[in-house]
Amino acid sequence: MNWHVAKAYPAWLKKPTVNIKPMTVSNSQKPSPTYEQAIAIDNGRLGKSFKVIAYAGTGKTTTLQMISDAMPERRGMYLAFNKAIASEAQSKFHRNVDCRTFHSLAFRSAPRGVTDKLRLPRLSPSFIAKEYRLQPITLRRMMGGRYEKYVMMPSRLASLVANAVSYFCSTSSQYPAPRHLQAPSWLHPDDITELQKHLYPAIERRWLESIDPNHQAGIGHDIYLKLWALSEPNIPADYVLFDEAQDADPLMLGILLRQRNTQVIYVGDAHQQIYAWRGAVNAMKQLPLPESRLTTSFRFGEEIALNANAILGALNETVPLLGNPHLHSKIVNKPHIKQRDAILCRTNARAMELLLAGLLHGDKVSLQADHVKLNRFVDAASMLKQGRRVVDVPELAWFNSWHDVHEYCETNDGSDIKPLVKLVDDHGTDPLKRALAKITPIGQADYIISTAHKAKGLEWDRVHIEDDYQFKVNEKDHKISDEELRLLYVACTRAKVSLNIHHIYDLVQQLKKQMPLSLRKAVGE
Repeated sequence: MNWHVAKAYPAWLKKPTVNIKPMTVSNSQKPSPTYEQAIAIDNGRLGKSFKVIAYAGTGKTTTLQMISDAMPERRGMYLAFNKAIASEAQSKFHRNVDCRTFHSLAFRSAPRGVTDKLRLPRLSPSFIAKEYRLQPITLRRMMGGRYEKYVMMPSRLASLVANAVSYFCSTSSQYPAPRHLQAPSWLHPDDITELQKHLYPAIERRWLESIDPNHQAGIGHDIYLKLWALSEPNIPADYVLFDEAQDADPLMLGILLRQRNTQVIYVGDAHQQIYAWRGAVNAMKQLPLPESRLTTSFRFGEEIALNANAILGALNETVPLLGNPHLHSKIVNKPHIKQRDAILCRTNARAMELLLAGLLHGDKVSLQADHVKLNRFVDAASMLKQGRRVVDVPELAWFNSWHDVHEYCETNDGSDIKPLVKLVDDHGTDPLKRALAKITPIGQADYIISTAHKAKGLEWDRVHIEDDYQFKVNEKDHKISDEELRLLYVACTRAKVSLNIHHIYDLVQQLKKQMPLSLRKAVGE
């Protein structure tokens, strides 16, 4: 172990304990496995780690259930990123499978003194800069093909420090190092190295304060998760079903790869990786393991599958997604249709605009979001804008002004609240409050508005794709990033009966023309 680790880390870190009680579930009628599912089940029985590449709507959860049913005597653990998904999964697996999140496992093992810090207010970059006595630094940055002098101010330096700790927490490293500071690429390479060395003491201090129960500053969930990973925990299971493995970061993969006597079944879809900006590394592509595939959709028919394959082809996929021949689904190309169950946007701002417009029109609209959290945030934002301090909303506590919040948004820690801050800026607190008060519960709404990110894992009969996705298209050519293609793939595969692609129709036609031959043949083009 690194000298720093031995010196700085307390004794509890080296002796993790995870006590887990599996829940019981009722058994329902089980469907017969398809040919593809049977292969995955056989791979499961072999007891070796492998991956299941599962396209959108191809019965991933059912397949995992079948794998665990084929091994009733073995103790399993299903790991999801999200508490709601884990809770829902618990009702589908037999009593010998425990459904959890990485964070819930870590939370049980971390000392209460550390996890109690979750309730404390966070430190703003301005506060860190003042507390750590950071001074402006003159550096060289690239401007117009040559390097010019550039003064980096204390708040910006503090943001780099906070981001370095956040980045370290997502890695498999044992202790923070200068390399964890990710300096802007436009700085002179020598200055980047110097800046990393210069700020390293602050990075180390920020990390040690984060794990110190007696230090009165709030933390994010990544801190206790990192502590758990550092304790080299053993997951108490004979096999692990790791869902949405394409969204794993190096930390999570490191934990799973260190499980010596545990079979790990990585499940996911490389093309649904829409969290790369959070440091996800896409285990579905990275891990050199045997694989089985689920390629036939249970969610939609061949028309929607063809649309999805046009996107997959642009992502260099050669294995097609097959539509269910027994399901009738259609592609719609209309500017606006009354009959829709969900409108999927790219941005929170567009979702909110549609919400406000729908309410003005007298529609019963719902939002795929945490309304209570949104309300509390808007209330707190209103207080800050009036110059009043906030104490009961941790995300906005300790900030002296709305300007400080903006500054915090530019750090990794603050990336989660950045969309909310933009909503407040774009629409104002009072209109937002009025809109949120009028939101209809999901079960009673005429339609639901969601972002593609929030829609992941969900499905609706009739889906409308909004107009705020980022791409350029003309008669001969198009330009779109892989990140945007993956987002569109997620959005377009949420539909079961009809998919309105009016706003992306020209793009899809271009993509169809350039589809690889293997995809064309499979879908009869």
